[in-house]
Amino acid sequence: MQNQLTRKERDTYIFAAAGQGAIYAMISSWLLRYFTDVLALELSFVMALMWVAKILNAFADPVVGVIVDRTHTKKGKMRPYLKYSPFIISILSILVFVNWRIESQAWRCVYVGVTYIAWGLTYSIADVPFWGLPCAMTQNTEERDKLFSLAKFLNSLGGALPTLVVSLLMSDKILGLEKGIFFSALGIIVLSCIPFGLVYPNITEKAFANEEKKTVSLKEQMHLITKNKILILVLISGMLGFGRYLIQAAYTYAAEYVFFTDSDFINGFKQVIGFAVIGVGMFPTMLLAPKLVKKYSYKWIMIYSGIFSVVIMSIFYVVEIFTNYNFYFAVLFLFLSGLPLGIFNIVITSIVGECVDYLEWKHNIRLEGMTASVATFMAKIGNAISSGIIPMILLLFNYVENQPQTTETKNAILMLITLLPAASILLSIIPIFFYDFIGEKRKKALEELEQRRAAVVIPAEEATKDESLDS
Repeated sequence: MQNQLTRKERDTYIFAAAGQGAIYAMISSWLLRYFTDVLALELSFVMALMWVAKILNAFADPVVGVIVDRTHTKKGKMRPYLKYSPFIISILSILVFVNWRIESQAWRCVYVGVTYIAWGLTYSIADVPFWGLPCAMTQNTEERDKLFSLAKFLNSLGGALPTLVVSLLMSDKILGLEKGIFFSALGIIVLSCIPFGLVYPNITEKAFANEEKKTVSLKEQMHLITKNKILILVLISGMLGFGRYLIQAAYTYAAEYVFFTDSDFINGFKQVIGFAVIGVGMFPTMLLAPKLVKKYSYKWIMIYSGIFSVVIMSIFYVVEIFTNYNFYFAVLFLFLSGLPLGIFNIVITSIVGECVDYLEWKHNIRLEGMTASVATFMAKIGNAISSGIIPMILLLFNYVENQPQTTETKNAILMLITLLPAASILLSIIPIFFYDFIGEKRKKALEELEQRRAAVVIPAEEATKDESLDS
C-alpha cells in the first residue's frame, strides 16, 4: 500500500509522544518519592493510594476505549478527546507536586488523594485515543509500525528527561529534594504540554468508507475483544511483566540508601548517573527494535529479550550482595538491564496495530480504541502493581525516610530492582509461547486484508458526511 501520512502528521505525533512521555514519567518516577520523603505521608496510606488510583486509572481505559469506538464525528473518533485533555492533564500534573504546607496529615492525604485520582482518570481520556491514533492515521502496516516505533522512541526520550533533570536538581548542592522535584515538574510539564496539545489541530484520521458505517454494541465489542486471541495473550504477558516498571520506580531508593562509593562527588550524583545509564542502555535497542521486527516475529523478540533480562538481573543481585552494594558494578548492570527494556518499549506498542489487524482479519471489523485501551490497561496495571509493591516492601522491611537503612532493608530495596523484576519477567514469557500470529500465517492474513479492504481511503470527516447523506 502507498504511504498515507504527511510529514506534518508524523512529526506532530512523534513529538507529542515525547511530551506525553515526559509528563507520565514525571508522575510515575517521582510522585512516590515526593509523597514519602517530602510530604512525609504514612507508607500504608501511600501504598493504598497507589493501588487504588492506578487500578481506577487502568480500568478507566477500557471504558474510554468503548466510548472512542462508538464515537463518530467529523473530526474522527479519537481526535475530539485530545482537544482539551492535554491541558487539563498538565494542570493536574503540577498540582500533585504542590506542597501547601498542610499541617494535618489527614488533610494532606485528602488533597493528594483527590488530585492524584483526578489526574489518573483525566489521563485515560487522552492516553487511549492517543495510542489508538496510528491505527486510524494509516492502514499501511509498515508505515504504521514505523510511526509506532518512532513515537515510542521519542516517548521514551521524553520519559528520560524527568529522571535526569530531577536527579540533577534534587542534589543538596543545587536545589535539594523538594525544590528540585517541584521546579523540575513545573518546567517539564509546561514544555511538554505544547507538543501534546498540537495533536488535535494537526492530525487527520483516515478511515475506510465501508467500515465507518458499522455500529457495534457494547456487548459485541466486549465479545470481540475476548475473541482476539493474540491481544489476550499480550495482555496477560504484560500484566505478569509488571516487574519491568519496578526497576526505574525503585531505583531512586536504591541510589539514595543502598549503593555506595568512596567518592563524595559520585555519591552526590548517584541518582542522575543511574537513570542516565538505564537510558543509555535502552536507546540503542530502541533504535534497533524496528529492524528486528522486520526480520523476526514479535513473539521471539519478546521471549529472548525476557530471558536476557532474567539472567542479568539475577546476577545483578548476587554481585551487589558480594561486593557490599558497590555502585560501579551497579552501573554496569543497570546498563545491561536497560537493553531489553528498550526493545520491550517498542514491541509492546507496535503490537497494538497487529492486534487491530488480527481482529479485522478474523471478524472484519476494526476496534482501534478498544484495542489501544487494552494495551494501556495492561501497562497501567503493571505500573499499579509495581507502585503498590514498593511501599509495601518498604513498610515490611522497616524503611525510615531520610535515615541510614539496616542491611535487611537495603537487601529488600535491592530485591525491588533485581530479583522481583526477574521473577515477574520470567512469568511474562510463558503466554507469549502461545502467540501464533507469525510467519506465513501473518503474511497470508495481511495479504487477505489488503485485498478485502476498500481501495479508497478517505478522511474521517468525509466518511461521516457520506454516512449522513446515506441516512
